[in-house]
Amino acid sequence: MRAPQILSLIAIGLTLAGISLLTALDTSVQSVDFISLLNAADAANTALANGLFMLLGIFWMGAIDSTRRFLEPKPLDGWLRFSAIAFAASYLLGMILPCDAGCPPTGSGAQLGYSSLVWLLYCGPALFAGRLLLRQPDRQTRNLALLLLLIFAGLQVDALFLRSMPGLWQRIYELLFCWLWWLSLQAWVKTIEAGRESQ
Repeated sequence: MRAPQILSLIAIGLTLAGISLLTALDTSVQSVDFISLLNAADAANTALANGLFMLLGIFWMGAIDSTRRFLEPKPLDGWLRFSAIAFAASYLLGMILPCDAGCPPTGSGAQLGYSSLVWLLYCGPALFAGRLLLRQPDRQTRNLALLLLLIFAGLQVDALFLRSMPGLWQRIYELLFCWLWWLSLQAWVKTIEAGRESQ
């Protein structure tokens, strides 16, 4: 297994297992809203969430950079790289700018930063999916990218207007990005290895 695959598996594992652990530890979780406010000002496990966010950001950055280096001299599409980095950066910046209790649209300076900068970076997977669609991927990747964009739209509507279960939308969104990244990575590794074997 190649370095990009190993680092990506660690990043994906931390994303899924870490957030699941926080969900299990949070006794305030109600209904199907699975921790939309992982490190909010009033969260029960803020320190643990911040530590997880730091690890997620670092390992995702490492996976992206390792993938870029593995693909050389063929470049990793700049928009795909930027959007994946934005997703990683959203965890790191979310650690610095936690949202207020309940994550209202407006509030303290940290909340305003969270609602603008962090949320803008969190759009990374949606941009990643959109960029993949422009490259005319295989059917599975195309369907997954379309589903991710649909979930992202649902997340926006819920977060801005309904506020019923934004956490559930976020968890699905992150899961779909992990899956989409892995499929893309596997395709890139296969293409590069086939090219190197033919030389």
